[in-house]
Amino acid sequence: MVPLGSGIVAVNPKVASVSDTISVDIKGYNTHFQEAGSSIKAWLKIDTLKLISCATSVSVANDQSITAKFHVPSIKLSKNDYLFADVVVNDSKDGNVMLDEAIRITNKSDDTLAAMSSSAASSNCIDDIKNTKATYLHFPYRSILYESIRNLYFHVPMWFTMMLIITISLVYSIKYLRTFNLNDDIIAVEASKVGIFFGVLGLITGSIWARFTWGAWWVNDVKVNGAAVTLLIYFAYLILRNSIDDEQKRARIAAVYSIIAFTMLVLFLIIFPRMNDSLHPGNGGNPGFNKYDLDSSMRMVFYPAVIGWCLLGMWILNIRIRMNRITKYFFEK
Repeated sequence: MVPLGSGIVAVNPKVASVSDTISVDIKGYNTHFQEAGSSIKAWLKIDTLKLISCATSVSVANDQSITAKFHVPSIKLSKNDYLFADVVVNDSKDGNVMLDEAIRITNKSDDTLAAMSSSAASSNCIDDIKNTKATYLHFPYRSILYESIRNLYFHVPMWFTMMLIITISLVYSIKYLRTFNLNDDIIAVEASKVGIFFGVLGLITGSIWARFTWGAWWVNDVKVNGAAVTLLIYFAYLILRNSIDDEQKRARIAAVYSIIAFTMLVLFLIIFPRMNDSLHPGNGGNPGFNKYDLDSSMRMVFYPAVIGWCLLGMWILNIRIRMNRITKYFFEK
């Protein structure tokens, strides 16, 4: 029930030339511009040049719409070159809201370019952008994700739980190879089954999330494909176990396979996504969610969610182990 924080959905125009004076219509999401009134300030920010241009005037249409007038800095660009400027708005109610690379700044004609000064310091705002926080509890706004950001509390903890349970399977597989105690094999196989269950849930919730953010149920992403391959490897683990009748032989071969499978999991889910381009936040050069959670409102829910899902996974694993032992006991009787 906690609302999504405020943000900027769109600006118009999206293109401007150096030294232009432009009026930018800014459309907000869950903003309170009318309530904030005269406290609203706006900036154009060019990170690559560390330039900031303040709005000379701001007019409020309603809570979700304002118009700000800017003077685009007199930047010297080479022919056919361009830069992107972020639009930042600050008010006493919502704090900072920003749209990355909102306006593309292009060159003027060669004649105008030749007459421009190479220094634009005098025409740029020297005030620092305020970084005040919103005055209400909210989830951080992020372009494209919007309300679907709430899936973070389901999708990501499911994968955390899968990793935890699969690690337990690895530990008891190694332990079995040292002790040859079949109780360790029982824990290892049941942990694999529970880990696969949470991995499948992670794929399903990820597919739903992808549909609403990336526009497709499945995309050619290195982490998505790696997750699918990892689950297939663990499905093969279960098939391998069922193809061997001798109990001790099955346990030994499965334990060795489990160690190899875990190594592949680390490669496909942790290493490869960081070595290649990926759509996932925190991978392939993309910023993680922590960049947008400046006031830690997401962490207040995310960390307990991870703990809760992990405890749920451990509880299911405990039940599965007890069921296996009871079934084995009565079968032997």
